[in-house]
Amino acid sequence: ARPLRLERRVRDSVGLDAGQRTANLAGRVRVRPGALPGPGRVLLVDDVVTTGATLRACRHALAGAGVAVDAAVVLCDATAPTHVS
Repeated sequence: ARPLRLERRVRDSVGLDAGQRTANLAGRVRVRPGALPGPGRVLLVDDVVTTGATLRACRHALAGAGVAVDAAVVLCDATAPTHVS
């Protein structure tokens, strides 16, 4: 199912930091009610995760429509590595 869409006012996120990405998407991920999945598990799929802003915005939009997200999968993790001492 492809129940989500971005408003046209969303900027390209290249070069934006985490806060800017979150602000850029805030309230701009829309649900297509006719495309919502039926009962069952919901999995978000994203090509690349950098800050997680897109996944959070998508989860928030779906939650607003009463759809709980069970998990997410990304094809490429581009988050900053953390160093453990």
